[in-house]
Amino acid sequence: MNAPDNSDVRHDPRPVLAAYGDSLVAGWGVAESEALPVRLEACLAQAGKPWRVLNFGVSGDTSVEGLERLSDVLAAQPRAALLEFGANDCYQGLPVKATADALEQMIKGLLDAGVRVFLAGWRTRSDLFTPEFDDPDLAGLVPIAPPLFNAKYVKKFNAVHAWLAEKHHLPLLPHILDPLLDPALAGAFQADGVHPSAKGARLLAEALTPLLLPLLDD
Repeated sequence: MNAPDNSDVRHDPRPVLAAYGDSLVAGWGVAESEALPVRLEACLAQAGKPWRVLNFGVSGDTSVEGLERLSDVLAAQPRAALLEFGANDCYQGLPVKATADALEQMIKGLLDAGVRVFLAGWRTRSDLFTPEFDDPDLAGLVPIAPPLFNAKYVKKFNAVHAWLAEKHHLPLLPHILDPLLDPALAGAFQADGVHPSAKGARLLAEALTPLLLPLLDD
């Protein structure tokens, strides 16, 4: 799936925040106007930070595939980035080292370009590959558990984002979906229980805004 068109970025004088990730950023299953980047842009404006939030999310991307798009992100000359990858690395059974290396290369590339980075992680679990739903739209996205997916993998993977955040002194949301996991928040997810609904994207944007604001100070 291709990233949304951000070609008119140079005609907008506002500073740019790059929302750089997978389907959780791209807005899989919701209208573009209801996706996280649009919701986040509105929340930031209400908080006195009229930044432009560009959608560099591509559904299905692993961190390795996301790294291949780093030059496109840098071409938009962002001043800050919300970096979010990991879920598809688990779904596709990537070795933890491949995930960590790709994430670190993205982090270094952004920081070397003077981009402030906020890291949003992903927390997996050993029963991830036993979905309790039957959604044909998810065919190919939730495969049979790969052989390497076990308790050891889960423990190592769940430490990656925190390790990188500490190493590079980055602000971190340990699990991108944490703000939506309160059982009282009915309707925050689509039928798959993974992708935020339109309501979930709005709630996630509201939760991310105060976390991102310190990064956007001049």
